[in-house]
Amino acid sequence: MSIYIRILLIIGACSLLLFMLKKIRQSKLKIEYVVFWFCFSSILVLMGIFPNIVAKVSAILGFQSPVNMVFLIIIFILIVKLFFNTIQISALENKVDSLAQQIAIDRKMDHDVKNNEEN
Repeated sequence: MSIYIRILLIIGACSLLLFMLKKIRQSKLKIEYVVFWFCFSSILVLMGIFPNIVAKVSAILGFQSPVNMVFLIIIFILIVKLFFNTIQISALENKVDSLAQQIAIDRKMDHDVKNNEEN
């Protein structure tokens, strides 16, 4: 892996860590979500600091270049994260639908109670 890619990898991962810390301090992110990004950034930093490990693993797995393996790992991890986010979004949408239906039922019952009291 070239020195430029290693430096870019380390700078990008450290920037991501600093950005996440800033968002935690601003209370815009829960710590449980930041754990994933912290681990992800840490792995990228380790790949940048110890490129020999990446080179050996990529040679064992048959990649032509360690950079290709790094990109594949990053893409794979982000696709898995996207899948889990999609599951969470679907669950939240189901909860919103249920709450909206419950609110509509409660309003209808309140409206019916008021009509019965008037009559």
